[in-house]
Amino acid sequence: MENFMCVASAYSNNIPAYAPDPQRLAKGDKVRIKGGPFDGVEATIVCSPGAGMREIVVCVDDWLWVPLMHIAPGQYEVISFGRQGKRAYAGLDNERIHSGLHDALCRRRRGVAVTRHDRDLAEEAVRNYASLTLDTDVMRVKQQSLLLMAHTILGHTADCLRIIETAKPSLTQIKAGQSRALLLVTLYGCTGSPVYRTLAHTIISPWREEPNPKKSKARLIARLDDYDEVRGGVMADEM
Repeated sequence: MENFMCVASAYSNNIPAYAPDPQRLAKGDKVRIKGGPFDGVEATIVCSPGAGMREIVVCVDDWLWVPLMHIAPGQYEVISFGRQGKRAYAGLDNERIHSGLHDALCRRRRGVAVTRHDRDLAEEAVRNYASLTLDTDVMRVKQQSLLLMAHTILGHTADCLRIIETAKPSLTQIKAGQSRALLLVTLYGCTGSPVYRTLAHTIISPWREEPNPKKSKARLIARLDDYDEVRGGVMADEM
């Protein structure tokens, strides 16, 4: 109710509410508004299946929805996925963001200045993933990988150090080889540490002998090779 009262106050108690049609709208990710009159309000992204229309609303006991007008993507952070399980994996496997951050990181290590596009992509990653609470090691590793690349590109040293310290226990705890390799490759790419490089190569080298490695393995092989290629360039700060 406190959430609703905050919205009502922002609308000067003239609230544009409506009762949703369960067949017409599907609930999506839960978000928290940052800044503006709705600052701090928790809301839900809803859409009309097949129509591609997205709207941000505050749900009141699932029978009344209040739309938040004029909220742009940069004005909210995702705090939970609409459907856990496959939806969470899909959200963290965003290849556009993964590849974009990897390419930006390689350019940074070559001494190329971070572009506005690189910063926008890194900020999108932080906005979408930093506030998520995830319940499996595999998903947490994906989250840490994305955020470490994003904060490295943005030059957020304190955030990078925090993520690295949080991620270190995963190197011994996680059993999934590809998840461990993902974390090690990312740590190597962001820090330039030869220790992480050696550990990453130890896991990945046998994959090179596979006749048809899985797409996820091939991607990690390519990214490790990219980091090796630019290793003689400008390094990220050792952390």
